[in-house]
Amino acid sequence: MKVPLFDKRVRSTFGTVVAWAISIFSVVIVFFPITSDRAKWIVMTILLVLMLCIYIIVWIAYNHLKSIKIKIRQTRIVIKEGDLFSESGQKVIAFNEYFDTQVDDIIIAKGSLNGQFITKNITDVKEFDNYIRRFLRKNDKTPTLVDNRRKTGKKEKYELGTVVAYNDYFFVAYAKFDEKNRAYLNKEDLARVYINMWTEIDRYKACNSIVMPVLGSNGMVRKIGFTPQQMIEMLLWSFRISDIDLTRTATLKIVVHKSMVKDIDFSGLKAFSD
Repeated sequence: MKVPLFDKRVRSTFGTVVAWAISIFSVVIVFFPITSDRAKWIVMTILLVLMLCIYIIVWIAYNHLKSIKIKIRQTRIVIKEGDLFSESGQKVIAFNEYFDTQVDDIIIAKGSLNGQFITKNITDVKEFDNYIRRFLRKNDKTPTLVDNRRKTGKKEKYELGTVVAYNDYFFVAYAKFDEKNRAYLNKEDLARVYINMWTEIDRYKACNSIVMPVLGSNGMVRKIGFTPQQMIEMLLWSFRISDIDLTRTATLKIVVHKSMVKDIDFSGLKAFSD
C-alpha cells in the first residue's frame, strides 16, 4: 500500500470522522437512554467494530485516490489519472534535445507520447521539421552544438528546457541523447530543464490550461533515478519557484498514466498546496 496503515493523515481523518460520529451518538443517547448492562456492552462492541471499520475504510480510501486538487499561488492544479490526448488545453510533450521526429523505434519509439503524436497528427514530417526550425530561429533559439558526426536524426542540439509551440502543443527539449541514441538525463539537469521549461511556456501559454504527463517517468529516460512520485514532486517544486501563474480560468493538469497510479500517493501531494 502507498499509504501506511498508521499514517498520520489516516489517523487525522479517522479522528475527525469519529468525533462527528460520537457527537451524533451522544445526541441519540439523550433521547434514547440505554439502561441495561447487557445493552451497554452490545452497543460498546458495535461502536468498537464500527470504529475499526471506519479506520480501514479511511485507509483504503487514501490508498485508492486517483486525483487531487491543489493550489500554488493563483494557479489551480489537478493531478489525476487520465490520457494526455483526451484532455483539453495546451499539451506538453517531451522531445529530445535535437527535436528529432524520426519515429522508427530507434530514434523515437512508436509507443512514446511524441511518437504517438507524430504518427497520428503529422502527415508531412519534412514540413513539420521546417516548422520547428523556423519557430526556433524566429524566437532566437540557436543550437548549442551542431553534431555532424551524428549518423541518424537531426544534428542541431538545443538547450534542455527549450520549448516549441505548435497549435495546442508545447514540445520540450527534455532528454539528452547518447551516441547510441538512448535518452538519458542526469539529476543535476532536471531542475534546469523544468525552470527553463516554465520560463518558455510562460511566453506562449496565453490564457489556456496546460496539460502535461509525468515527464521522464516511463523508464525510457535513463539515469534520472526518481520514482513517479518524486518526479511529480520535482515538477510541483519547480512550478512553485518559477514566476509563472495561470489565469483564473485556466488550470494546470498533471495527467498520470493508469500504469503509474499505484505508485502515486496523491494525498501526499497536498503538502505542496498553499
